Amino acid sequence: MKAVLSRVLGLLVGIAIGGVLLTLAFRNTDWASVSAALRAGNWGWPALGVLCGTTLFVVAKAVRWRWLLGADQVLTIAELVRPVTAGLALNALIPHAGEFVRAFSLNRRRGFVASAVLSSIVAERVFDLFAVLLLAACALALVPVPEAVAAAVRSIGFVAIVGSVGIVAILAWPKPFYRLAEVVVRPLPDRLAHALLREVNAAIAGFRPVRSLRTSAFVLVWSLVQWLAIALCAGCSAWVIGDAVGVGGSLLVVVGIVVAFLLPNAPGYAGSAQLAFLLALGASGVTPSHALAASVVYQLLMILPVVLLGLYWLRGSFSPTIET
Repeated sequence: MKAVLSRVLGLLVGIAIGGVLLTLAFRNTDWASVSAALRAGNWGWPALGVLCGTTLFVVAKAVRWRWLLGADQVLTIAELVRPVTAGLALNALIPHAGEFVRAFSLNRRRGFVASAVLSSIVAERVFDLFAVLLLAACALALVPVPEAVAAAVRSIGFVAIVGSVGIVAILAWPKPFYRLAEVVVRPLPDRLAHALLREVNAAIAGFRPVRSLRTSAFVLVWSLVQWLAIALCAGCSAWVIGDAVGVGGSLLVVVGIVVAFLLPNAPGYAGSAQLAFLLALGASGVTPSHALAASVVYQLLMILPVVLLGLYWLRGSFSPTIET
C-alpha cells in the first residue's frame, strides 16, 4: 500500500513540476507560431529519421543490457527488446516504474534473480552518465553554452564519479558489503534475514559482468550508440521544423534531456522535453517557437511510439517461458 501511495505521490509531483516547466517553456511564446511551424513541417525524411533513431535507441539499449546481464549465451536481443520497451513506456508514464518491470519480467519469464537484474540496471545508469559526459564534452566544444548548462554537466559528472566509485568498491570488496548486510538484518527473523541476504548476494553478483574490461568497453560503446540515437532523434525533430542544428546542437539537446529527466516528470515528459529543447536549441540560435515545435515532434515520433508499443508488449511481459 505504501509503495502504491509513493508512486501516486511521485506521479502527482511529476505532473505539478511538468505544469510548471510547461508554463516556463511557453511563457511569452506565440502559440500560433508553434502551430504554424508544425503544420509547415517536413514530415517526410526527417520524420523517418526520428523513427529510425528511436528504433536504434531501443535496440542499443537491449544489446547493452544483454552484456550487463552476462547473458549473451542465454537471451537473444529480440527477447530483451520487449521488456526494455515496456520499461521505457512505464518510465514515461510513472517515473522509475519501468526498472522494476524489467527486473520482474526477466524473473518471471526466465528465472533471473530480480535483485541481480536491478544491479545491472544500476550499472546501466552509471554507464549512461559516462556516455552523456563524453557527448557533452563534444557539445560544449562545438556550441557556446550558458554557465547554467555547463554547471549541469558538471553535476552529471559528479554523479557519474560517485556511482562508478560505488560499483568499483562493490566489485573489489564484496565481502564487507555482505557483512554490512548481515549486521543490518540481524534483528530480523531468521527466515526473513536469510531471504534478504540471498537477495543481497544476488545483487552483488549482478555487478559481476562489469569486472571484465572487455564487457565494460562494449557496454560503454553501446551506451554511446544509444545516446547518439537520441541525438539523431533530436536533430531530425528540429529538421522537421526546418532547422539544421548540426551535431553540436543535437548533442546539447541530449544533455538537456538527461538533466531535465532527472527530475520527477509528468506523463510523456511534458514540460521537461519542452524546457530541454528550448534551452539547448536556443544556444544554437533556434527561435523559441521552433524549439518548442521540435520538442512536440520529438514527443510525437519518439516518445509516443515507444509508449504505445511498450504498453502493448507489457501484457505478455510476465508470462512464464523456458526457465534458464
